[in-house]
Amino acid sequence: MRVTRGVCAALAAALLTTVVAACGTGDDNPTATDLPVDLATLDVGGYATQPREVGVVANMDQARFVEAQRLGDVVPAPFDIDSRFVNPSPFMASVFIDPEASLGKIMAVDRFAEIAPDFIGGFVSSAQTEPDNMGMDMVNAIMIFPDAQQATAAATALEQLDFGYAPNNQPIEIPGYPAAKAHWQPDQQSIGSWYATGHLVIYTWFFDYLKIWLNKVDKQVLLDLVRKSLDTIVPSVAKFTPTPTGQLMTLQRDREGMLGRTASRPREDSWIEPPGVYAGHTSIHFSSGPVERKAMIEDNGVDLYTNDGADVYRARDIAGAQAVRDTLGGLTRKFTTVESPKNLPSARCKEYIGKERLAIRFYCAVSYDRYAAYVWSHQLLDVQQRIAAQYALLVNAA
Repeated sequence: MRVTRGVCAALAAALLTTVVAACGTGDDNPTATDLPVDLATLDVGGYATQPREVGVVANMDQARFVEAQRLGDVVPAPFDIDSRFVNPSPFMASVFIDPEASLGKIMAVDRFAEIAPDFIGGFVSSAQTEPDNMGMDMVNAIMIFPDAQQATAAATALEQLDFGYAPNNQPIEIPGYPAAKAHWQPDQQSIGSWYATGHLVIYTWFFDYLKIWLNKVDKQVLLDLVRKSLDTIVPSVAKFTPTPTGQLMTLQRDREGMLGRTASRPREDSWIEPPGVYAGHTSIHFSSGPVERKAMIEDNGVDLYTNDGADVYRARDIAGAQAVRDTLGGLTRKFTTVESPKNLPSARCKEYIGKERLAIRFYCAVSYDRYAAYVWSHQLLDVQQRIAAQYALLVNAA
């Protein structure tokens, strides 16, 4: 199996979206700063303020992405598998149709298209026990195939390809999952497993940087972790209903108008993840603070989440949306408050003052009705214009 790693600088912004504790007003009465706003007085720059109609997918690549996003709604977060895995792994996309983009650093993919034909799309769930490769990594990549037969064949073929990548790889059996195809490196605390279940292949990878640095190996620990991971993931992904291959081009890109009321992503922004709509809890996968994000989602009844040129959350009520806004716009020691846009005092804006040199500098959050939105930019005026335009979008979509 492959063990080389790289960190994608374009994900630096995602690492700064850690949420902080906050609370709502406890009722549906707007606070003094949430009084009606005259949209005509807002400086929105050149950003759109009218909702858009987002229909069916335009091509097969879009269809494959949407199918993978649907899968993401049933993939457990790493800390739901093991509570130690709470630090993000910033080197791979979560939604992918190109295996190289998400798996190329940890498994052999040079012949992926040849040995796993008709691959549709996948969703990666990953985390570390410690930041900066100081602990253990967990990766679960769930891949969709047209049918169970092709998934089973792909699991076998992909394991065989990866097995040949390192001469010291040895086959190993996962307790409780005799059908899993797996191998490990006896001189390293590393293991890879491929398990087919229905139309899906679950690729599980653990890599312990600390034990490798200490020249320690514990095979049983690796086996127990893979089994624990599969015990959590297999029943969860069983809830996924694959779209028949012939119907992929009928998939809708939007859900309940969420993407239509979310700002479009400018070309100059990062495109690590494609625009998409998810169940609220799925946003945990995209957060650098998964435990706090889970609390925010559950405490405020967030049922839908979308990411594009903004992150937009739909809460159970107005108070819930305001609490989400205050959480996203809240401060930690790495942020300081900056001024809200003119004539939009309810927006919460902040500046990053930490040491991450690739970090995006400015962030703003706002809410309207049941919706809360979060935007970012390297420039203060731009982030103010973005949040003002996003606020107008929410109002105009009501």
